[in-house]
Amino acid sequence: MLKLATKFIPVRHAFETAWRAGFRYAEFWLDGALLDDWENVAQTALDFPLDYALHFPNRSNLTDEQLGHCVQLYEALQCQAMVIHTPMFERYGEGLLQLKPDIVLAVENHKLTPDDLKSWGKSNQYLTLDVEHVWKFTLKDGPFEEQLDTVGRIIERHADKLRHVHMPGYVPGFDEHRPMYCARELVFAVFEMLQKIDYRGLIVSEVNAEYQTELDLRMDRLLFDRWREIASASASESPSVED
Repeated sequence: MLKLATKFIPVRHAFETAWRAGFRYAEFWLDGALLDDWENVAQTALDFPLDYALHFPNRSNLTDEQLGHCVQLYEALQCQAMVIHTPMFERYGEGLLQLKPDIVLAVENHKLTPDDLKSWGKSNQYLTLDVEHVWKFTLKDGPFEEQLDTVGRIIERHADKLRHVHMPGYVPGFDEHRPMYCARELVFAVFEMLQKIDYRGLIVSEVNAEYQTELDLRMDRLLFDRWREIASASASESPSVED
């Protein structure tokens, strides 16, 4: 079964909003200051019955102590994966793996050319697929059909590496990181692709702070529930092997 998550800065009101909106999975953003306060972050997170993934800091110059705190937080929350951008992976990946050899460092695609996107898929052990980044940065807002084809090939070719998915509701010409309900056709298509490979990681509605309201989050949750209803009905109508 697919698992829908939201993403936020780990402060109590954000956990509360996500829970009230119906989310049971979450990814949260980190920086050096949050890692310095990792024990309080972990305690707040453990007050809520959610499953977690972490997003490694994107810009911080981290100390060895902060790197250790990142691993401790990952372990304390029994995280499924840690999302990390390529520059941070190149700088800190070896250190993280020395501290925890079995950590799942899922490298995210960012501003990649088509050739770079192929290299990203081949060269990393674990992947975070950002669907929005493919369309906006790699395909330069190309045709919808090209977006579906590109994302579909990534999912099919790298099903064994895929550990995490970012899927805000992107439409060319609009801002990044809008809710999924802003791009229902794309979102439903990607849900279907992920279901076909029996994907077990998190699918994250990664939205800007202005959309991290209970109403917007609940609307994304309801969109996901609606897709599940449609998928379930379709599966029940499909002919069995015996038929």
